[in-house]
Amino acid sequence: MEFPFKLKPVTMDYIWGGEKLNKFWNKAGESQKIAESWELSCYPGRESVIVSGKHTGKNLAEYLKEFPEALGSRKFERFPLLVKLIDATGDLSVQVHPDDKFAMEFENELGKTEMWYIADADEGSSIYFGFNRDVTREELRQAIEGGTLCELLNKVPVKAGDVFFVEAGTVHALLAGITVIEIQQNSGVTYRMFDYNRVDANGNPRELHIEKAIAVANLNKKEIPDPDRGTDIYKEYKIRPLADCPYFKVREIDINGIYPIFNGESFTTFTVAEGEGVMFDGTSVQKGDTVFVPAGCDTAINGRIKIIETTL
Repeated sequence: MEFPFKLKPVTMDYIWGGEKLNKFWNKAGESQKIAESWELSCYPGRESVIVSGKHTGKNLAEYLKEFPEALGSRKFERFPLLVKLIDATGDLSVQVHPDDKFAMEFENELGKTEMWYIADADEGSSIYFGFNRDVTREELRQAIEGGTLCELLNKVPVKAGDVFFVEAGTVHALLAGITVIEIQQNSGVTYRMFDYNRVDANGNPRELHIEKAIAVANLNKKEIPDPDRGTDIYKEYKIRPLADCPYFKVREIDINGIYPIFNGESFTTFTVAEGEGVMFDGTSVQKGDTVFVPAGCDTAINGRIKIIETTL
């Protein structure tokens, strides 16, 4: 039987990144400034690497090619999932992602529906999340060109534990002071609409993708989600459903004792949001760790620990 294993992420820095992932999420040994930590990734050239167990040293894509049964019963032409930690020390660009049809036609990639779990937020932090009213494509173009795009968007205050399901086509931005666990389709396609007139390290304006962004944007008013999704309470753990869509199912598991994991139909992956614990095979996990549990693996976590668990 295959056993769970921890993954070493691939980290990237962008102009809006900071030092929280290094200081507070146990990414010591990575660069001091980290914008994104790709925790579970088979994205070409950015594959996470196994760092515990008998497959130590292989990257995740290599492992799954050798052991495709670890994925579970569903078959995929491309690995479907990407999990990130994001430190938005500065504002991210206002952006939008395409759906599968558009992305495959124009980028030869999957589309990008994603979910944000707000792991931490400075007081007064917020996000942009969809339009605050219905707009036309011409209105959208004029707002981008005139620098007034943000006036058309919902600006939503956030706190730790909030969850946002960001469907492809939703215009959005993480703003300064937020740390996020992001669950998304395995895609690198982002269309920037507005970047606050910032320049890169060489003094050049960052690239925008206005025509494609306008083509894929959902122009309808976006309703703000109800943060109360309910919680199922058991003796040693609590389960809060976060997202359930064709691309992923995500739950927050708050554990004080033993939490069993078994999923015969799909692999399971989780990222530790708080605390620490031990897997039944002896693997220790702490805040910031991401673990891959192969399909059919019967295991458990013991500890005082909160995880964000994802399956297909």
